[in-house]
Amino acid sequence: MSHSGTRKPPTPQQNEGEGAFSYPAQIRLTPHAERYLHQLATDLAAGFVEFAQLSPALRELHVFAFEQGRASLQPELDHANAEADRLYAELVRRPPSRDQDSLNASLEALKHRGAEAAAKRAAEIRAQIYSGQETK
Repeated sequence: MSHSGTRKPPTPQQNEGEGAFSYPAQIRLTPHAERYLHQLATDLAAGFVEFAQLSPALRELHVFAFEQGRASLQPELDHANAEADRLYAELVRRPPSRDQDSLNASLEALKHRGAEAAAKRAAEIRAQIYSGQETK
């Protein structure tokens, strides 16, 4: 049976949770363990396995991997959010279109950016403009 690491007894200066294991250059699992973990990850992603079903060690590994993945994508996410905010601001600054399709698209965009009340008010004002009534 192959071991993924060998246990070293903690020294008096080393606490139990602070690197008490040594690891080979490449950690290997048995083929059975590799298949099991692969299927478990697939089923977890598909929703067939709940996070609460995982052992504490697997939960810790899952959370660590998730946080590392999120951190690695954070700059891209920040850039995408900044671009969405820029496009939203540009959309709001544009004069209203008399084309009904682009008007509806603009109103939908306003709703998706969290300004549903403003979008509703803008729709009311545009409806009044198109009908020739005075705006309130």
